[in-house]
Amino acid sequence: MNGEESPAAATGAGKLNVLLSHPTGNQNVRNALQSFAEHDMLAEFWTAIAWNPASRWSGVVPARLRSQLEKRAFPEAPGGKVHCAPSREVVRLAARGSFLHHLLCSRERPFSVIGMYRHFDNKVARRVESADLDAVYAYEGGARKTFRAAKRRGVSTFYEQPSSYWYWTRNLLLEEAERNPEYAGLLPTLADSNAHLEWKDEELALADFVFVASEHVRRTLKGAVPDERIRVVRYGAPPVRLRRPRPPQPGRSLRVLFVGLLAQNKGIGYLLDAIDKLGSGVELTLVGNRFRPHSRVDEACNRWRWLENLPHSDVLELMMESDVLVLPSLADAFGLVITEALACGLPVVVTRNAGASDLIEDGREGFVVPICSAAAIADRLEKLIGDRPLLEEMSCNAQRTAAANSWESYRAALAETVRVALCR
Repeated sequence: MNGEESPAAATGAGKLNVLLSHPTGNQNVRNALQSFAEHDMLAEFWTAIAWNPASRWSGVVPARLRSQLEKRAFPEAPGGKVHCAPSREVVRLAARGSFLHHLLCSRERPFSVIGMYRHFDNKVARRVESADLDAVYAYEGGARKTFRAAKRRGVSTFYEQPSSYWYWTRNLLLEEAERNPEYAGLLPTLADSNAHLEWKDEELALADFVFVASEHVRRTLKGAVPDERIRVVRYGAPPVRLRRPRPPQPGRSLRVLFVGLLAQNKGIGYLLDAIDKLGSGVELTLVGNRFRPHSRVDEACNRWRWLENLPHSDVLELMMESDVLVLPSLADAFGLVITEALACGLPVVVTRNAGASDLIEDGREGFVVPICSAAAIADRLEKLIGDRPLLEEMSCNAQRTAAANSWESYRAALAETVRVALCR
Protein backbone atom coordinates (compact mmCIF):
# COMPACT_ATOMS: atom_id res chain seq x y z
CA MET A 1 0.00 0.00 0.00
CA ASN A 2 1.93 2.96 -1.37
CA GLY A 3 5.16 1.12 -0.51
CA GLU A 4 4.25 0.75 3.17
CA GLU A 5 3.21 -2.36 5.06
CA SER A 6 -0.50 -2.36 5.75
CA PRO A 7 -1.65 -2.21 9.39
CA ALA A 8 -3.48 -5.52 8.96
CA ALA A 9 -0.40 -7.28 7.63
CA ALA A 10 1.81 -5.70 10.28
CA THR A 11 -0.29 -6.72 13.24
CA GLY A 12 -1.84 -9.93 11.96
CA ALA A 13 -5.28 -8.48 12.73
CA GLY A 14 -8.00 -6.50 11.06
CA LYS A 15 -9.61 -6.58 7.64
CA LEU A 16 -7.50 -7.63 4.66
CA ASN A 17 -8.06 -6.22 1.17
CA VAL A 18 -7.39 -8.69 -1.64
CA LEU A 19 -8.01 -7.98 -5.32
CA LEU A 20 -8.77 -11.19 -7.22
CA SER A 21 -8.50 -11.22 -11.00
CA HIS A 22 -9.33 -13.82 -13.64
CA PRO A 23 -10.78 -13.07 -17.09
CA THR A 24 -13.20 -16.01 -17.37
CA GLY A 25 -13.89 -17.57 -13.96
CA ASN A 26 -13.90 -21.38 -13.83
CA GLN A 27 -15.00 -23.51 -10.88
CA ASN A 28 -11.85 -23.09 -8.81
CA VAL A 29 -11.79 -19.32 -9.46
CA ARG A 30 -15.40 -19.05 -8.33
CA ASN A 31 -14.57 -20.85 -5.11
CA ALA A 32 -11.58 -18.59 -4.53
CA LEU A 33 -13.90 -15.62 -5.07
CA GLN A 34 -16.43 -17.04 -2.64
CA SER A 35 -13.66 -17.75 -0.14
CA PHE A 36 -12.48 -14.15 -0.07
CA ALA A 37 -16.06 -12.85 0.06
CA GLU A 38 -17.05 -15.22 2.90
CA HIS A 39 -14.00 -14.29 4.95
CA ASP A 40 -14.35 -10.55 4.42
CA MET A 41 -11.09 -10.33 2.46
CA LEU A 42 -12.42 -9.37 -0.98
CA ALA A 43 -11.61 -5.82 -2.00
CA GLU A 44 -12.51 -6.25 -5.69
CA PHE A 45 -13.00 -9.00 -8.26
CA TRP A 46 -11.93 -8.26 -11.82
CA THR A 47 -13.00 -10.36 -14.79
CA ALA A 48 -13.54 -9.87 -18.51
CA ILE A 49 -17.35 -10.22 -18.50
CA ALA A 50 -19.67 -10.01 -15.50
CA TRP A 51 -23.11 -10.80 -16.90
CA ASN A 52 -26.31 -9.76 -15.20
CA PRO A 53 -29.05 -12.31 -16.08
CA ALA A 54 -31.67 -9.64 -15.39
CA SER A 55 -30.06 -7.21 -17.84
CA ARG A 56 -32.25 -5.58 -20.48
CA TRP A 57 -29.70 -6.87 -23.02
CA SER A 58 -30.75 -10.48 -22.36
CA GLY A 59 -33.58 -10.22 -24.86
CA VAL A 60 -31.43 -8.53 -27.51
CA VAL A 61 -28.23 -10.60 -27.57
CA PRO A 62 -28.30 -13.55 -30.05
CA ALA A 63 -29.15 -16.84 -28.35
CA ARG A 64 -25.77 -18.45 -29.12
CA LEU A 65 -23.84 -15.58 -27.59
CA ARG A 66 -26.30 -15.24 -24.70
CA SER A 67 -25.70 -18.87 -23.68
CA GLN A 68 -22.00 -18.05 -23.37
CA LEU A 69 -22.61 -14.83 -21.46
CA GLU A 70 -24.93 -16.52 -18.97
CA LYS A 71 -21.96 -18.58 -17.80
CA ARG A 72 -20.27 -15.33 -16.75
CA ALA A 73 -22.56 -14.35 -13.89
CA PHE A 74 -20.82 -14.16 -10.50
CA PRO A 75 -23.32 -14.43 -7.65
CA GLU A 76 -20.45 -15.45 -5.36
CA ALA A 77 -19.47 -11.79 -4.83
CA PRO A 78 -21.35 -8.60 -3.91
CA GLY A 79 -22.19 -6.77 -7.12
CA GLY A 80 -20.46 -3.58 -6.06
CA LYS A 81 -17.12 -5.40 -5.85
CA VAL A 82 -17.25 -6.92 -9.34
CA HIS A 83 -15.52 -5.06 -12.17
CA CYS A 84 -14.99 -6.05 -15.77
CA ALA A 85 -13.04 -5.30 -18.95
CA PRO A 86 -15.30 -6.88 -21.58
CA SER A 87 -14.38 -5.53 -25.01
CA ARG A 88 -11.97 -8.17 -26.30
CA GLU A 89 -13.73 -11.13 -24.73
CA VAL A 90 -17.08 -10.11 -26.25
CA VAL A 91 -15.49 -10.03 -29.71
CA ARG A 92 -13.77 -13.39 -29.11
CA LEU A 93 -17.01 -15.06 -28.08
CA ALA A 94 -18.97 -13.49 -30.95
CA ALA A 95 -16.39 -14.68 -33.50
CA ARG A 96 -16.57 -18.32 -32.43
CA GLY A 97 -17.53 -20.58 -35.29
CA SER A 98 -17.37 -17.80 -37.87
CA PHE A 99 -14.89 -17.04 -40.66
CA LEU A 100 -13.58 -14.18 -38.52
CA HIS A 101 -12.32 -16.47 -35.78
CA HIS A 102 -8.98 -17.36 -37.38
CA LEU A 103 -8.43 -13.82 -38.59
CA LEU A 104 -9.05 -12.22 -35.19
CA CYS A 105 -8.59 -14.87 -32.53
CA SER A 106 -5.79 -17.28 -33.45
CA ARG A 107 -2.34 -17.50 -31.85
CA GLU A 108 -1.52 -14.20 -30.10
CA ARG A 109 -3.71 -11.89 -32.15
CA PRO A 110 -5.55 -9.09 -30.28
CA PHE A 111 -8.76 -11.10 -29.75
CA SER A 112 -7.11 -14.46 -29.09
CA VAL A 113 -7.16 -15.92 -25.59
CA ILE A 114 -3.61 -14.65 -25.05
CA GLY A 115 -4.42 -11.24 -26.50
CA MET A 116 -7.51 -10.96 -24.32
CA TYR A 117 -5.54 -11.99 -21.22
CA ARG A 118 -2.90 -9.34 -21.89
CA HIS A 119 -5.48 -6.59 -22.44
CA PHE A 120 -7.25 -7.67 -19.26
CA ASP A 121 -3.97 -7.74 -17.32
CA ASN A 122 -3.27 -4.16 -18.42
CA LYS A 123 -6.69 -2.99 -17.19
CA VAL A 124 -6.21 -4.62 -13.78
CA ALA A 125 -2.72 -3.17 -13.48
CA ARG A 126 -4.11 0.33 -13.90
CA ARG A 127 -6.54 -0.31 -11.06
CA VAL A 128 -3.78 -1.67 -8.81
CA GLU A 129 -1.93 1.62 -9.24
CA SER A 130 -4.58 3.42 -7.20
CA ALA A 131 -6.58 0.86 -5.16
CA ASP A 132 -6.14 0.44 -1.40
CA LEU A 133 -4.89 -3.16 -1.29
CA ASP A 134 -2.93 -5.63 0.79
CA ALA A 135 -2.57 -8.21 -2.00
CA VAL A 136 -3.46 -9.16 -5.55
CA TYR A 137 -4.31 -12.77 -6.40
CA ALA A 138 -3.96 -13.50 -10.12
CA TYR A 139 -3.58 -16.44 -12.48
CA GLU A 140 -1.19 -17.82 -15.08
CA GLY A 141 -0.98 -15.72 -18.22
CA GLY A 142 -2.82 -12.71 -16.83
CA ALA A 143 -0.62 -11.33 -14.09
CA ARG A 144 2.60 -9.76 -15.40
CA LYS A 145 1.57 -6.11 -15.57
CA THR A 146 -0.65 -6.52 -12.51
CA PHE A 147 2.30 -7.80 -10.49
CA ARG A 148 4.62 -5.09 -11.80
CA ALA A 149 2.14 -2.47 -10.58
CA ALA A 150 1.74 -4.25 -7.24
CA LYS A 151 5.49 -4.41 -6.71
CA ARG A 152 5.82 -0.70 -7.30
CA ARG A 153 3.32 -0.07 -4.48
CA GLY A 154 4.51 -2.70 -2.01
CA VAL A 155 1.37 -4.83 -2.48
CA SER A 156 1.80 -8.60 -1.99
CA THR A 157 1.55 -10.78 -5.10
CA PHE A 158 -0.13 -14.22 -5.06
CA TYR A 159 -0.04 -16.32 -8.23
CA GLU A 160 -2.13 -19.38 -8.89
CA GLN A 161 -0.46 -21.93 -11.17
CA PRO A 162 -3.39 -24.10 -12.35
CA SER A 163 -1.30 -26.32 -14.65
CA SER A 164 1.94 -28.25 -14.58
CA TYR A 165 5.02 -26.11 -15.18
CA TRP A 166 5.15 -25.39 -18.91
CA TYR A 167 8.75 -26.50 -19.56
CA TRP A 168 8.21 -29.71 -17.59
CA THR A 169 5.10 -30.43 -19.67
CA ARG A 170 6.90 -29.80 -22.94
CA ASN A 171 9.72 -32.19 -22.02
CA LEU A 172 7.26 -34.86 -20.88
CA LEU A 173 5.28 -34.73 -24.12
CA LEU A 174 8.44 -34.90 -26.23
CA GLU A 175 9.52 -38.00 -24.30
CA GLU A 176 6.08 -39.57 -24.77
CA ALA A 177 6.16 -38.98 -28.54
CA GLU A 178 9.44 -40.90 -28.73
CA ARG A 179 8.30 -43.66 -26.38
CA ASN A 180 4.93 -44.28 -28.04
CA PRO A 181 4.98 -43.02 -31.65
CA GLU A 182 1.63 -44.72 -32.42
CA TYR A 183 -0.09 -42.05 -30.33
CA ALA A 184 2.28 -39.14 -31.01
CA GLY A 185 -0.39 -37.52 -33.19
CA LEU A 186 -2.68 -37.34 -30.16
CA LEU A 187 -0.30 -35.20 -28.14
CA PRO A 188 -1.01 -31.46 -27.96
CA THR A 189 1.97 -29.30 -28.75
CA LEU A 190 3.13 -26.53 -26.49
CA ALA A 191 1.92 -23.77 -28.81
CA ASP A 192 3.01 -20.81 -26.67
CA SER A 193 5.67 -18.66 -28.29
CA ASN A 194 8.99 -18.04 -26.57
CA ALA A 195 7.79 -14.51 -25.87
CA HIS A 196 4.70 -15.80 -24.08
CA LEU A 197 6.72 -18.32 -22.08
CA GLU A 198 9.00 -15.48 -21.01
CA TRP A 199 5.85 -13.52 -20.04
CA LYS A 200 4.79 -16.36 -17.72
CA ASP A 201 8.33 -16.80 -16.42
CA GLU A 202 8.26 -13.18 -15.27
CA GLU A 203 4.91 -13.71 -13.57
CA LEU A 204 6.40 -16.57 -11.55
CA ALA A 205 9.43 -14.49 -10.66
CA LEU A 206 7.27 -11.57 -9.48
CA ALA A 207 5.05 -13.75 -7.27
CA ASP A 208 5.64 -13.60 -3.53
CA PHE A 209 3.79 -16.92 -3.26
CA VAL A 210 2.75 -19.47 -5.87
CA PHE A 211 -0.47 -21.36 -5.12
CA VAL A 212 -0.91 -24.84 -6.60
CA ALA A 213 -3.64 -27.44 -6.21
CA SER A 214 -1.47 -30.54 -5.92
CA GLU A 215 1.88 -31.99 -4.95
CA HIS A 216 2.26 -32.98 -8.60
CA VAL A 217 2.38 -29.34 -9.69
CA ARG A 218 4.75 -28.54 -6.83
CA ARG A 219 7.08 -31.28 -8.12
CA THR A 220 7.04 -29.87 -11.66
CA LEU A 221 8.12 -26.46 -10.32
CA LYS A 222 11.19 -27.89 -8.60
CA GLY A 223 14.19 -25.78 -9.53
CA ALA A 224 12.02 -23.02 -10.98
CA VAL A 225 10.38 -21.73 -7.79
CA PRO A 226 11.89 -22.04 -4.29
CA ASP A 227 9.86 -24.52 -2.31
CA GLU A 228 9.27 -22.05 0.53
CA ARG A 229 7.33 -19.81 -1.88
CA ILE A 230 4.89 -22.57 -2.91
CA ARG A 231 1.60 -23.19 -1.13
CA VAL A 232 -0.49 -26.30 -1.86
CA VAL A 233 -4.24 -25.76 -1.42
CA ARG A 234 -6.18 -28.66 -2.94
CA TYR A 235 -9.38 -28.03 -4.85
CA GLY A 236 -12.57 -29.44 -3.40
CA ALA A 237 -15.25 -31.98 -4.17
CA PRO A 238 -18.94 -31.28 -4.78
CA PRO A 239 -21.57 -32.48 -2.31
CA VAL A 240 -21.81 -36.26 -1.93
CA ARG A 241 -24.65 -37.82 -3.92
CA LEU A 242 -26.76 -40.68 -2.65
CA ARG A 243 -25.64 -43.78 -4.52
CA ARG A 244 -28.45 -46.21 -5.18
CA PRO A 245 -27.78 -49.74 -3.87
CA ARG A 246 -27.44 -52.36 -6.59
CA PRO A 247 -28.36 -56.03 -6.20
CA PRO A 248 -25.51 -58.46 -7.01
CA GLN A 249 -25.35 -59.39 -10.70
CA PRO A 250 -22.97 -62.33 -11.08
CA GLY A 251 -21.03 -62.26 -14.32
CA ARG A 252 -21.82 -58.61 -15.13
CA SER A 253 -19.03 -56.77 -16.90
CA LEU A 254 -17.17 -54.03 -15.04
CA ARG A 255 -18.47 -50.64 -16.19
CA VAL A 256 -15.40 -48.47 -16.86
CA LEU A 257 -15.77 -44.71 -17.42
CA PHE A 258 -13.32 -42.23 -18.97
CA VAL A 259 -14.13 -38.50 -18.96
CA GLY A 260 -11.83 -36.05 -20.75
CA LEU A 261 -10.30 -35.09 -24.06
CA LEU A 262 -9.50 -38.23 -26.08
CA ALA A 263 -5.81 -37.35 -26.25
CA GLN A 264 -2.60 -39.04 -25.22
CA ASN A 265 -1.72 -36.50 -22.53
CA LYS A 266 -4.85 -37.86 -20.79
CA GLY A 267 -3.51 -41.40 -21.28
CA ILE A 268 -6.18 -42.52 -23.74
CA GLY A 269 -3.85 -44.92 -25.56
CA TYR A 270 -2.83 -46.65 -22.35
CA LEU A 271 -6.48 -47.02 -21.32
CA LEU A 272 -7.48 -48.56 -24.65
CA ASP A 273 -4.54 -50.98 -24.55
CA ALA A 274 -5.56 -52.00 -21.02
CA ILE A 275 -9.19 -52.54 -22.04
CA ASP A 276 -8.08 -54.79 -24.90
CA LYS A 277 -6.28 -57.03 -22.41
CA LEU A 278 -9.50 -57.61 -20.44
CA GLY A 279 -11.84 -58.77 -23.20
CA SER A 280 -15.48 -59.28 -22.23
CA GLY A 281 -14.80 -58.52 -18.57
CA VAL A 282 -15.34 -54.78 -19.10
CA GLU A 283 -17.70 -52.31 -20.75
CA LEU A 284 -16.14 -48.96 -21.62
CA THR A 285 -17.84 -45.55 -21.84
CA LEU A 286 -15.86 -42.63 -23.26
CA VAL A 287 -17.04 -39.07 -22.63
CA GLY A 288 -15.18 -36.28 -24.40
CA ASN A 289 -14.16 -34.73 -27.69
CA ARG A 290 -11.79 -36.47 -30.06
CA PHE A 291 -8.54 -34.54 -30.21
CA ARG A 292 -8.11 -35.31 -33.92
CA PRO A 293 -8.81 -38.29 -36.23
CA HIS A 294 -6.85 -41.37 -35.16
CA SER A 295 -7.58 -44.92 -36.29
CA ARG A 296 -7.14 -46.52 -32.86
CA VAL A 297 -9.33 -44.01 -31.04
CA ASP A 298 -11.88 -43.89 -33.87
CA GLU A 299 -12.22 -47.69 -33.70
CA ALA A 300 -12.74 -47.53 -29.93
CA CYS A 301 -15.43 -44.85 -30.30
CA ASN A 302 -17.27 -47.11 -32.75
CA ARG A 303 -16.82 -50.23 -30.65
CA TRP A 304 -17.67 -48.81 -27.23
CA ARG A 305 -20.14 -46.24 -25.96
CA TRP A 306 -18.87 -42.77 -26.89
CA LEU A 307 -20.56 -39.52 -25.88
CA GLU A 308 -18.89 -36.47 -27.36
CA ASN A 309 -20.83 -33.70 -25.65
CA LEU A 310 -22.78 -34.22 -22.46
CA PRO A 311 -24.25 -31.75 -19.95
CA HIS A 312 -22.47 -31.80 -16.63
CA SER A 313 -25.52 -33.16 -14.83
CA ASP A 314 -25.61 -36.11 -17.24
CA VAL A 315 -21.92 -36.81 -16.63
CA LEU A 316 -22.67 -37.08 -12.91
CA GLU A 317 -25.53 -39.48 -13.66
CA LEU A 318 -23.13 -41.62 -15.71
CA MET A 319 -20.79 -41.69 -12.74
CA MET A 320 -23.62 -42.96 -10.58
CA GLU A 321 -24.21 -45.81 -13.05
CA SER A 322 -20.55 -46.77 -13.55
CA ASP A 323 -18.25 -48.99 -11.50
CA VAL A 324 -14.90 -47.23 -11.84
CA LEU A 325 -13.41 -44.08 -13.38
CA VAL A 326 -10.05 -44.42 -15.11
CA LEU A 327 -7.99 -41.29 -15.74
CA PRO A 328 -4.40 -42.30 -16.58
CA SER A 329 -3.16 -38.75 -17.22
CA LEU A 330 0.46 -38.09 -18.05
CA ALA A 331 0.07 -34.54 -16.74
CA ASP A 332 -3.01 -33.14 -15.01
CA ALA A 333 -2.64 -30.36 -12.43
CA PHE A 334 -5.63 -31.60 -10.47
CA GLY A 335 -8.48 -33.18 -12.45
CA LEU A 336 -11.81 -32.05 -10.99
CA VAL A 337 -13.46 -35.05 -12.65
CA ILE A 338 -11.74 -37.17 -9.98
CA THR A 339 -13.31 -35.34 -7.04
CA GLU A 340 -16.66 -35.43 -8.82
CA ALA A 341 -16.30 -39.20 -9.17
CA LEU A 342 -15.45 -39.56 -5.47
CA ALA A 343 -18.56 -37.57 -4.53
CA CYS A 344 -20.62 -39.97 -6.65
CA GLY A 345 -19.11 -42.96 -4.85
CA LEU A 346 -17.17 -43.97 -7.95
CA PRO A 347 -13.77 -45.59 -7.25
CA VAL A 348 -10.93 -44.29 -9.43
CA VAL A 349 -7.81 -45.57 -11.15
CA VAL A 350 -5.46 -42.61 -11.63
CA THR A 351 -1.78 -41.86 -12.07
CA ARG A 352 0.45 -39.96 -9.66
CA ASN A 353 0.52 -37.18 -12.27
CA ALA A 354 -3.23 -36.62 -11.95
CA GLY A 355 -3.02 -34.01 -9.20
CA ALA A 356 -6.16 -35.13 -7.38
CA SER A 357 -4.33 -38.41 -6.69
CA ASP A 358 -3.22 -36.54 -3.54
CA LEU A 359 -6.65 -37.50 -2.17
CA ILE A 360 -6.34 -41.19 -3.10
CA GLU A 361 -4.79 -43.79 -0.84
CA ASP A 362 -3.81 -46.69 -3.07
CA GLY A 363 -6.24 -49.53 -2.46
CA ARG A 364 -8.71 -47.41 -0.46
CA GLU A 365 -10.69 -45.08 -2.79
CA GLY A 366 -9.22 -46.76 -5.85
CA PHE A 367 -5.73 -47.26 -7.19
CA VAL A 368 -2.78 -45.02 -8.07
CA VAL A 369 -0.80 -46.49 -10.99
CA PRO A 370 2.42 -45.45 -12.76
CA ILE A 371 2.08 -43.28 -15.84
CA CYS A 372 2.44 -44.91 -19.26
CA SER A 373 1.49 -48.41 -18.06
CA ALA A 374 -1.41 -50.22 -19.72
CA ALA A 375 -0.38 -53.34 -17.81
CA ALA A 376 -0.84 -51.62 -14.43
CA ILE A 377 -4.29 -50.32 -15.43
CA ALA A 378 -5.37 -53.76 -16.66
CA ASP A 379 -4.09 -55.41 -13.48
CA ARG A 380 -6.13 -53.10 -11.21
CA LEU A 381 -9.28 -53.42 -13.29
CA GLU A 382 -8.92 -57.21 -13.33
CA LYS A 383 -8.69 -57.12 -9.52
CA LEU A 384 -11.98 -55.21 -9.35
CA ILE A 385 -13.66 -57.59 -11.80
CA GLY A 386 -12.87 -60.45 -9.44
CA ASP A 387 -13.55 -58.68 -6.15
CA ARG A 388 -16.89 -56.86 -6.17
CA PRO A 389 -16.97 -56.49 -2.35
CA LEU A 390 -13.72 -54.49 -2.64
CA LEU A 391 -15.39 -52.31 -5.26
CA GLU A 392 -18.27 -51.58 -2.87
CA GLU A 393 -15.88 -50.83 -0.02
CA MET A 394 -13.94 -48.43 -2.26
CA SER A 395 -17.20 -46.72 -3.22
CA CYS A 396 -17.99 -45.97 0.42
CA ASN A 397 -14.43 -44.79 1.06
CA ALA A 398 -14.61 -42.51 -1.98
CA GLN A 399 -17.60 -40.66 -0.60
CA ARG A 400 -16.03 -40.31 2.83
CA THR A 401 -12.97 -38.73 1.20
CA ALA A 402 -15.13 -36.40 -0.89
CA ALA A 403 -17.06 -35.28 2.19
CA ALA A 404 -13.80 -34.55 4.02
CA ASN A 405 -12.40 -32.53 1.09
CA SER A 406 -15.33 -30.35 0.08
CA TRP A 407 -15.24 -27.01 -1.69
CA GLU A 408 -16.18 -25.52 1.65
CA SER A 409 -12.97 -26.90 3.19
CA TYR A 410 -11.00 -25.56 0.20
CA ARG A 411 -12.42 -22.08 0.75
CA ALA A 412 -11.50 -22.14 4.43
CA ALA A 413 -7.98 -23.40 3.69
CA LEU A 414 -7.39 -20.82 0.97
CA ALA A 415 -8.48 -17.90 3.14
CA GLU A 416 -6.33 -19.08 6.04
CA THR A 417 -3.29 -19.65 3.82
CA VAL A 418 -3.57 -16.18 2.30
CA ARG A 419 -4.09 -14.59 5.71
CA VAL A 420 -1.01 -16.33 7.20
CA ALA A 421 1.09 -15.37 4.16
CA LEU A 422 0.06 -11.72 4.48
CA CYS A 423 0.73 -11.59 8.19
CA ARG A 424 4.08 -13.35 8.03
